[in-house]
Amino acid sequence: MGYKFYDSVASIPDEIPADLAIIAVPAQITPSIIEEIGKKGVPFAHIFSSGFSELDSEFDKKGKKLEEELVRVASKYGIRILGPNCMGVISPKSKLTFLMPMRIIQEVNPEIKENDSINLEGLEDLGELKNNGKVAFISQSGGIAFSHGMISHTLGYSFSKVVSLGNQIDLDLLDFLQYFKDDPETKVIAMYIENIKRDGNEFVQLLRETTAKKPVIIWKGGQFETGHQAVMSHTGGLAGNYKLWEAMANQTGVILVDNFLELTDMIQTSLTYPFPDTLGAAVLSMSGGTAVESTDEVERNGLVMPLLSQELTQKINQFIPEVNSNLKNPLEFGGKNTMEHTLKIIEMLGEEPQFSSIIMASSPEFLVFRRGNSLDDYIKGISNALPPNSGKLLMCVSEGMNMFEQGIKLNNEFRSKSLPNGFVAYRSTAAAAKSCYRWWKYGKYLEKRKLTS
Repeated sequence: MGYKFYDSVASIPDEIPADLAIIAVPAQITPSIIEEIGKKGVPFAHIFSSGFSELDSEFDKKGKKLEEELVRVASKYGIRILGPNCMGVISPKSKLTFLMPMRIIQEVNPEIKENDSINLEGLEDLGELKNNGKVAFISQSGGIAFSHGMISHTLGYSFSKVVSLGNQIDLDLLDFLQYFKDDPETKVIAMYIENIKRDGNEFVQLLRETTAKKPVIIWKGGQFETGHQAVMSHTGGLAGNYKLWEAMANQTGVILVDNFLELTDMIQTSLTYPFPDTLGAAVLSMSGGTAVESTDEVERNGLVMPLLSQELTQKINQFIPEVNSNLKNPLEFGGKNTMEHTLKIIEMLGEEPQFSSIIMASSPEFLVFRRGNSLDDYIKGISNALPPNSGKLLMCVSEGMNMFEQGIKLNNEFRSKSLPNGFVAYRSTAAAAKSCYRWWKYGKYLEKRKLTS
């Protein structure tokens, strides 16, 4: 690959400067490696190796003692440590990554490419280091950091930086949160957290300062008792009572989510939409059953569904008859619907003051497959349905029946193309409604503190 290798740190010529050492050796010898890079003047070390305090028990603290030795040696040379037991850093601007691109996976495992049962269509760019994005992700799980890095471009966004924290024996969550708070390249901060190593009051104060400048989305792992135990075995730290995390979120404006999918939903929402003025939502559906389900999901997740004005209903009745339709809210007119009608109704709803969000509660399959439109035309129509300064959120749903490969491909492509075209395609009506409510709540937090323009 054109890189020169040395048999030891000591053999690297002094005239070759190094900013970062990535250490992947047995845990027992990591202190000696830190000693070597200290003598070479390397200021930062990422310790990939595991086998430290995350393996300790109540009666055996060997891993903790090894970590203390690492800190002692590093302090002697002024070295800052990331880890141990972590994947490290992704920084597109610096061409630094821990991802494994699909093309390299295929080169190393040619049987994958030759296996007809594995469909890699559309995944050729998976894991490639993309251009600098606007999202910073801090994770206490290397696996979650890796997965997020691999799939983010299929969701329409990329990263400014990603940090996998590991055991945080030196550089920790607060260090990186402080950095991203003031990082001009970062517009949204997302985190997967299992435990806090420092004083909680310091963390809360830093969150208050950060959410005043940009949204902070936290997925807290280990919410329940068994999860607490899993956290202790994973990174060797205590998880904390989840009710305290909920109280902290209310006090600081943090957007708290429950799982990985909700995390990605909120990142997309934060990158795309203005804050909704109200909780009023209009829902467009293609069938009666879907309309009922959508209504339940929208109201269950905090939004409200005002009725259409009589004037608007009369206007819609000029091209959608009342028979076999429901033009109250949700609007259901599947059998008579066309893409032209859909876009026209969205435009009309955008002028109704009681609605801050409009949710397209049906997959694009109906208007693409059954009405003979192309997906690109559908996306273009949705993208231009509301004027840029409308202040409304047009939120799409892309779940479908997923019974046929063609439909699965369509929905995946729709999701990946939505964000660059100014809207989000959520997995379900519930996901759209929940994201809208959380975004409204953060907006009200800022408004109450006079932090919005």
